Amino acid sequence: MKKLIYILFFISTIFCSKIINRTTDNIKDLFPNHISIEHKMYKIPKDLKKSIQNTAKQNFFRPELNLWVITNEDSSKYYGILDNVKGKSLPITFLTVFNDSSQVYHSEIIKYREAYGGEVGSRSWLNQFNLYTDKSKYKVGDDISGITGATISVHSISKGIRKLSYLINEIIENDK
Repeated sequence: MKKLIYILFFISTIFCSKIINRTTDNIKDLFPNHISIEHKMYKIPKDLKKSIQNTAKQNFFRPELNLWVITNEDSSKYYGILDNVKGKSLPITFLTVFNDSSQVYHSEIIKYREAYGGEVGSRSWLNQFNLYTDKSKYKVGDDISGITGATISVHSISKGIRKLSYLINEIIENDK
């Protein structure tokens, strides 16, 4: 039993580091003229976590998130947050980048593990979140386009980005 736990831990560490490296590379591609990219773990305050989960109607997978603070050559700051949401049966790992005004600047699917519904990773679908904030409406069918065959993924990603839009204000405030 102990060996199995060690093997699972080792495998999860390898896959996790690949996702972190891939995400960092994607951020570097998004900001080719960056001055700095700082990666750290952000522990979500318990009271804030509970409040956000109740408002967004979606739980966080873990009590901490991977966070990148990007400083561009013009001294503007951006914040990349890596999170997971539940797909039909497996997690979907996604990145949302916010500008320093708490608006969605960019979002992308880092790892999609389901057999169907991968259309949520298309640039045209993800671009509809650009400039969204915690005040925006995230209603699928009205404000967010649905995708036939990807209903669960569409709802999960929409709620996930909304959930992070509530968290970003706290992150930016703590970064000052």
